[in-house]
Formats: sequence, structure tokens, C-alpha cells
Amino acid sequence: MCRRVTCPNDNKPTWWGCETGKHIDTALDGVAEQDRCDCPHSPVESNPNMFEVKPGVTKESEQQPSA
Repeated sequence: MCRRVTCPNDNKPTWWGCETGKHIDTALDGVAEQDRCDCPHSPVESNPNMFEVKPGVTKESEQQPSA
């Protein structure tokens, strides 16, 4: 089940949890859409079925071309 956590990049509320994302709305209940973190989620190293926001990986950093 997903749970609410604080993004390590922008300190906004986000979620941590399973890949299905069925419980994201429950985890972020009461947080307006515009107040939520929009950083990408990646698989947790020790459990690839769980997803989290990685420090330093933001929506903007993913859009940067590789050098």
C-alpha cells in the first residue's frame, strides 16, 4: 500500500509504494494536485516492486539531454 512521504528534492508531499499506484490518492488525500511533488518515481533497489523518488532526480533533470 502506498504511503505519504516528503520528496527529498522539493520537500513537497509525494508517495512511496507499489508499482500499481492504486493507493496514491489515499496516501495524498487532502493534498491539492498543485501542491504535490511531480518528480519521477523509480524502483527501490532492494525491492523493484516498490517505487520512490530518488534524491537529485527531478522532472527537469530527466528532460535534460545526456552529455
